Amino acid sequence: MSQRSLSIPQIALIALVASVVLFIAGQPQSPMLSRWTQGSQTVPTIGAVAVPVADPSLLIIVASDSLYAAERAQLDEESRRACEYVAARFGGSLAAPLTVAFVQDAGCSLSGIAFTDIRKVQVHTCNSINRDRAIAILAHEYTHQLQQDRYGLRHLSADLMLSEGLATWAAGKYWLGGRPDFRSYVQMQRANGIFYPLATPYAGRGVAVMNALYYQWASFVEFLIDQYGRERLDALYVTGSSAPGSADYQAIYGKDLITLEQEWIVWLDEAR
Repeated sequence: MSQRSLSIPQIALIALVASVVLFIAGQPQSPMLSRWTQGSQTVPTIGAVAVPVADPSLLIIVASDSLYAAERAQLDEESRRACEYVAARFGGSLAAPLTVAFVQDAGCSLSGIAFTDIRKVQVHTCNSINRDRAIAILAHEYTHQLQQDRYGLRHLSADLMLSEGLATWAAGKYWLGGRPDFRSYVQMQRANGIFYPLATPYAGRGVAVMNALYYQWASFVEFLIDQYGRERLDALYVTGSSAPGSADYQAIYGKDLITLEQEWIVWLDEAR
């Protein structure tokens, strides 16, 4: 299966300082993964330390040996709670078991990666990074798996605006920093002079631009759902070809992206 690698920023609610988060389809390359056996079930783990879960048939949560060692019960509870929240907001459920691995990052940076075709999610973090920040990254990565489970392989070629916008939107409270919705969050960004055309590619533009775009895309998804309903968004999602703005907006909404973007801006202004 072909691989697709995307970079997304760390949540802007932490002083708009972003680490890189990755979404990818294909085999993980981490040499740290090992396996252990519990009863008749073989469970992937890291350093042979696993975090217990209430229902291992749905979530298998593991962690590096010394990572959040005194906080494993909380890590487990918060990981499962985040999955429940994101699934309810997204409107779907996991189609099969999912392995979640918290990996000790030697450089003490924060990132996430979802191997959606083989049902593995990794959050790279360290003990100096607050647990809630790692859970926020995990919430976003959960959505990528839910997208694959809902849309199938077409998810892997989705319009970047929609795949990352929907993942950010579904992570909701974990990314909003106390704001009620992404509409008001982007209105705040815009009032501070941070605003880009929706289909702006972020490659080479730096973390701040990526950060702003992901919140804008989440707000655009919020707008499409609010104004046109989820059914049309689902139909749109499977028409893309990876690049931002590549979905067939005209076919689904009877309007091109430029027209919809102008409607979205008016909708944003109405929130003032």
